[in-house]
Amino acid sequence: MLKLRPLAARRLIAMIVVVLGALVFAVRLVNVQVISAPELNAEARDKRGVPVEIPSLRGDIVDRNGVVLATTDERYDVQLSPKNVRLNGGKFYRAAADGGVETVQVTAEQAFEEIGAITGQDPADIAKIVDDALAEDPKSDFAYVKRAVDLTTLNALKELDIPWMTFAINHERSYPNGAVAGSLVGFVGAEGEAQAGIELSQDECLTGTDGEETYEKGADGVRLPGSVVVTKEVQNGGTVELTIDRDLQYEAQQAINLQVESSSAEWGYLVIQDVKTGELLAVAEDHSVDPNDVDATSQERRESRAFTTPYEPGSTFKTLTAAALLDQGAATVYTQNYTPYSWNPEPGVSFKDSEVHGDMPWTLAGIIVESSNVGISMLGSRMSESTRYDYLQRFGIGEATDTGMPLESAGMLAPYEEWDRQTSYSTMFGQGLSATIVQTASAYQAIANDGVRIAPSLVKGCNRDGEVTPFESREPTRVVSAEAASETRKMLEAMATDGWIADDAQVPGYRLGGKTGTAEQSDGAGGYRADYVYSFAGMFPMDDPQYVVVATVAYPKSPASTEVAVRAWHDAVEATIRRFHLPPSSGSYERLPTTY
Repeated sequence: MLKLRPLAARRLIAMIVVVLGALVFAVRLVNVQVISAPELNAEARDKRGVPVEIPSLRGDIVDRNGVVLATTDERYDVQLSPKNVRLNGGKFYRAAADGGVETVQVTAEQAFEEIGAITGQDPADIAKIVDDALAEDPKSDFAYVKRAVDLTTLNALKELDIPWMTFAINHERSYPNGAVAGSLVGFVGAEGEAQAGIELSQDECLTGTDGEETYEKGADGVRLPGSVVVTKEVQNGGTVELTIDRDLQYEAQQAINLQVESSSAEWGYLVIQDVKTGELLAVAEDHSVDPNDVDATSQERRESRAFTTPYEPGSTFKTLTAAALLDQGAATVYTQNYTPYSWNPEPGVSFKDSEVHGDMPWTLAGIIVESSNVGISMLGSRMSESTRYDYLQRFGIGEATDTGMPLESAGMLAPYEEWDRQTSYSTMFGQGLSATIVQTASAYQAIANDGVRIAPSLVKGCNRDGEVTPFESREPTRVVSAEAASETRKMLEAMATDGWIADDAQVPGYRLGGKTGTAEQSDGAGGYRADYVYSFAGMFPMDDPQYVVVATVAYPKSPASTEVAVRAWHDAVEATIRRFHLPPSSGSYERLPTTY
């Protein structure tokens, strides 16, 4: 057996120990650098990494032409770590201005001066922010320097390369057109939560998904340069596209505001609708809310009352009764009716016309032109209650519109089985039921569109990264025949051309049609108010109707008559003609016999 000398044995043992040690270190090194590296790196990042949320941008709301009605302005909050400001005697080092490898020492007071020169703050005020935070909490790691600075200011502050100063995105919602379409667009709260209008109803489209990034900090808590890593990509909100036209909306609001103010009325609404598509081109209300300054508007005017506040429409609904009569074959425009001033068709049932007159030999056309409650009720009674109720439903009365707004009223249309005897007759001339102005416009759209009602729409769709998801609208409804609609339009043109409002309604070169409405309203105590809500609903051009316009002015003081609504209607018609460069009408007006 080979025997080692003591020296050789010691050398061998030492060599074995070295080899084993090297193997242990090699295994450990492989484990640290390869096998366990991801886990250890993650653990290290967790200990020194600082997560920062990247807020997503809320999407825009735009009109039919892409004009921005609501958008998000990106602002930035300037922040600092008070405890780190005073670290190391309030001194830190940064690269020298010449761009070399040298560094320069900067004191906190110098940094305050540099910051103040950009933000407009007094350096002493910035120092006070730091000192106040530390006085409250010696370990304070957060305080605002200035909130909501713009991008130019942000970039200038970043150039200072101050390690204890950080920045956060602060989004502000803005409405470039102020009160124009304000009641439709709606607004968000102080924390960005949707509160009203399209902002609320289309919040799912407008809201994005926040992202996240992290940066690493050293043992002293100061951010390490070049350590920012995006861990979750931000996804901004989509764009909501509306059907309205911003410029026409502005003119519509001007038109209704003028009449409300000049007549000292309580409120007014005006709607312009595309006949062929059902799209709402303008939905105006007096003194619409400015989403940039919501508190300046009273609570009841912050929602779009055109959708939320129904009223008894009055004589504009005689048009619907006439269209139903024609569709049923129960009358023609020439049907004769000897019409008294008042009528008592049943015991306990009584109503009259608005103007005193003798017994008149009016045709159905004459009844519409003269707006006779008695005449339309006498002829309308040829139809059963169930038939009349069915037509009202097909015209969209009693059913909430579904245009994309958050609150849309159905109005009030009681089942015909629940009508009392007075209501059975009064529904034929627009009393005993209620509708929003948008519902009235939709009913007239059906008559303008050869009897087919296309559901009114306000939202076109949601556009996310170029992919548009259309807003789902209800299927079109055949309300009356094309012939019945055509004959009804002839009576509306007679009203606008030969009726007492012709001078206020007419626009030279264009054939127009419409119907007045003077309606009593509930006083909330089981009776009716002594003053009225006045409306004018119509369409144009009558040779091929393209647009429906409805105007309503409530409780005007002077003049207290339908002419205030007719004037608003006329101004809206002229604005629509200008906006869409509508050529003059062709064909000629066919005068109808109103008496026999």
